[in-house]
Amino acid sequence: MALVYDGTDGLFTRLGTLIHFANQVRTHQENLKTLLANVQAEYSSADAWYIDALSGSIENRIAEAGGVLADVRAAAEKTLIEMCWTEANDVANNTQSMKSKTVGEALVWLIREMRKSSETVDASAITKSSTTFGGSNVAVGAKFVWSTKTANALLGGMTDYENIRGEVLEARCVQDSVGGGVSPGSEVIEVRGQVAYPGLDYRFPAGSGTTTRLTTICASVDAGPMGQNILTNSDLEDQTSNLPEQWSIVTGTAGTHFSTETTAANVFRGSKALKLIHGTGTLFNIRQQFGAAGGTFGRLIPDRPYVIAFAIKTDASCAGVLRISFKDASGNIIDSGNAATSFTLTASLAYTVQTATLRTPINVPSTCYVHLESTTTVSGGSAYIDELIVAELVPIAPGGQAIGMIAGSTDFRVDDSGRFYFTNDKAGGFQVGFDRLFDLYGKGLQLPSNTLGTETIDDSLIA
Repeated sequence: MALVYDGTDGLFTRLGTLIHFANQVRTHQENLKTLLANVQAEYSSADAWYIDALSGSIENRIAEAGGVLADVRAAAEKTLIEMCWTEANDVANNTQSMKSKTVGEALVWLIREMRKSSETVDASAITKSSTTFGGSNVAVGAKFVWSTKTANALLGGMTDYENIRGEVLEARCVQDSVGGGVSPGSEVIEVRGQVAYPGLDYRFPAGSGTTTRLTTICASVDAGPMGQNILTNSDLEDQTSNLPEQWSIVTGTAGTHFSTETTAANVFRGSKALKLIHGTGTLFNIRQQFGAAGGTFGRLIPDRPYVIAFAIKTDASCAGVLRISFKDASGNIIDSGNAATSFTLTASLAYTVQTATLRTPINVPSTCYVHLESTTTVSGGSAYIDELIVAELVPIAPGGQAIGMIAGSTDFRVDDSGRFYFTNDKAGGFQVGFDRLFDLYGKGLQLPSNTLGTETIDDSLIA
């Protein structure tokens, strides 16, 4: 027999009752604070000492009331482990096996079995704000980027990590090139989240509690590590005969379809950019190979979050479409065509930083290129591109968002700051309940979910 998910003796039926039990205890804990506030409102400041014993011990009493939650967690862990272990080691079921009786092993086994059986729970929705930079910032044109995409290897390309904490995050520059120790465009940014609470705490989850340090991502870094540009000469400062060094031509002609640009107004950073010449009626395509001496020694790592970024400016009447993509040796966009971002050129665009995030596939070809090309010819006016970046983003938690800060035209200075927030509607009762009991966020896991309201395992089982 296969694992029973719901109904009589079902795993989620049983765990649903335990999640409900825990929810009721937490509601009681929260009510104690409200009840105390009602009492305190009836005492003046002069008489408040009458209830000192009650006011002073309320947090301890709340903790005592929550002591039962540890027993609920123990019951949930044993239920999860034993039910999954029984099925995993029944040879008649022809399922994958568990190596040991641990919560982590049981969760991985369950997620894989749910995917195989097309079982899903209700999804929680994540929303993200734009970044609000400080009004007194010295930096100009910087851009904060994030990715909430789940891992492909186990989670099957589900849209978002659904246990991301709803919180305000603040990014602040703590080291700049003026103070020494870092190069321009590689300033140190500290990202702080709001306070976090353990799963059994009645205030759970609150924020991420993160303090993550990043280095600003700049194209002047070549073949950098995680959180840095992995391309080489993608700041386009080294060009020979109108072609950036370390890049090769697939289609088009240097000097005819694209050329070296040195006019200061048409350069984002440094002293050079690449001019995309209008009116030729021909598509162009240049590329750089990953992991190669003639391209960049930087490589794409499978199943990781990446950002593609570039600065773009256009002349009046400019039109056309650009695409940046990762392709194999045969010129096919990898990951079934998903590893690509397109940008439609519009007239009279001042320099702006454009970004797109993606997660690399599980299987990255051994020979792989980044391509910059036009898919619709540049017409009406020329365009200028500078600071082309490909970088792996830095995760703030195994099940949290991955983040990065793209350098602008003017560098950060110490105490420059920006604020941004994430919200989580916590609509998925089982997703939240499993996170409370089993720390899905800390393990980088989540239950297979359905965003259309047609999940097979209903939250009504939490009762």
